[in-house]
Amino acid sequence: MKALLIDGLNIIRRIYAAVPGNQPVHPDPGHIRQVVSSCSASIQRALNQHCPSHCVVVLEAGGQNWRHEIYPDYKKNRPPMPGGLKQALPELDRHFERLGVAALTLPGFEADDILATLATKIQARRGRSVILSTDRLHCQLLSPGIEVYDHFAQRALDHGVVQSKYRVEPPRIPDLLALAGDGSLSVPGVRSIGVRTAAKLVNEYGCLESVLAAAGSIPGKLGETLESRCEEARTAFRLFSLKTDIQLGINLNQLRYRP
Repeated sequence: MKALLIDGLNIIRRIYAAVPGNQPVHPDPGHIRQVVSSCSASIQRALNQHCPSHCVVVLEAGGQNWRHEIYPDYKKNRPPMPGGLKQALPELDRHFERLGVAALTLPGFEADDILATLATKIQARRGRSVILSTDRLHCQLLSPGIEVYDHFAQRALDHGVVQSKYRVEPPRIPDLLALAGDGSLSVPGVRSIGVRTAAKLVNEYGCLESVLAAAGSIPGKLGETLESRCEEARTAFRLFSLKTDIQLGINLNQLRYRP
C-alpha cells in the first residue's frame, strides 16, 4: 500500500495566492474557476508523480478544535479564509471526486492530526505514506514508511533537510518549537529563546522535559527564564505535537485511489 495524503488547504491556499486576479472584497468568478482548475491540475500531477494505491485530500472542518481548549489564543492572528477560496471549496470537492480522490474532514481536529493518524495507521500495516505539505510540523512523523514532500519545491522534506534547517532530529521538532515558539500559530514558546538557542538546548539535554529539569543548573537569565516558564513550554509542546490516535470512523479501503 502506498498512500498519498494531501494537506488540502496547505496546497490550495498557495495556489489561490499564486493565481493572478485575486479580488479579496468581491471575488471574481473567473479567478475562482482558474483556482479550481489549477488545484485540480496540481493534484493530478502529484498523483502521476507518486503513483499511490490510496489517496485522500484532508481539509479543515473549521471552528474551534482541541488546541483552542488548552490555549484559546491558538492561531488568533491567522487571517480568515478569503471569500473567493471559501466559494471555491465545494467545486474543489467535486473535482477531487472526479479525479478519484477521497476528501476527509473531522470536526474538532485539524487536518494535521488527521494526516498524522492516517500515516501512523498505514505504517502499522507496513504501508507507505507520502504527506504532501510544506508544513514543518509533519516532519516530526518522519520514519520508515512516512515521508513528507514539498509539492511546490519538488523535494522531500527529509532528515537531512530538517537537520540543516532546524539542527535537531525530526522527532524533536515539538521540543524545539515548545521553546522557540511559532508566530504563525500565535504560540510564543519561552520568551527570549530563539530557534538557535532552542536547538542547542534540545541537543544538549535530549528533550523538552530534560531541558526543564535542568533549568535550575543553567546559569544566568536563560536558566531563570526556563524555570519561570515551564508550564507555558509544556502547553506549547502539546500544541505542536500531532495526534496519531484519532478515531476516524473510516476504512482505508474507502481511500483507495480510483482514477
